[in-house]
Amino acid sequence: MRALSPLLLALVLAGCGFGGETTQEAVVGDGLTRYEISSGDFAIGVPETWHATSATSMRKASFKRFASQNPAFAAYANALGKKNSPFKFFAYDSVVHNHFSTNLNVLVQPVPRGTTWERYKASALREARSVADSKVEAGEVALPAGKAVKARYTVRFTLNGRKKAVSTTQYALLLDGKSYVLTYTSLPADRAEYAIWFEQSAKSFQLTTL
Repeated sequence: MRALSPLLLALVLAGCGFGGETTQEAVVGDGLTRYEISSGDFAIGVPETWHATSATSMRKASFKRFASQNPAFAAYANALGKKNSPFKFFAYDSVVHNHFSTNLNVLVQPVPRGTTWERYKASALREARSVADSKVEAGEVALPAGKAVKARYTVRFTLNGRKKAVSTTQYALLLDGKSYVLTYTSLPADRAEYAIWFEQSAKSFQLTTL
């Protein structure tokens, strides 16, 4: 079996339930709250009204439930529930629309030594297209932290027994030998409303090891 894809792991997170204590926070400008995640050596901002949790606050039962309802993603869900999971951060809007909270998750994983940007980009797009239920709108964008692959598409899950389509906006960055994947997920009807916040949040992302 090939290595577990950070993009697919991120999609699984979008379908799981979350809870637990919030991480420490410090408010920054432009309506964002900044979080520094020491386990991932990065910082990122999300809208001030959102709540956030770290990997240690995740409910393992959520991964098991998702795996049972979505067998094709079972291997990824099980990996997320283990110690030293690549999942480092999750934040979600307190406002629920049609039984779904718009959210962000961040995954951090080492990449094989010698991985080039072009190879990383091609792999990210290939994996996005393998799970998308719509055309993948993709391209390269420049963020303050570095260049990123930005992809937008729709994917379908079974969430708590309900079939649901969600809109995904992902930024994948290759920095210092690691893959950083920021996955923003909303209902398709809400994507335009949140688009500016997704962009501002992605631009706030930075490594804290420099």
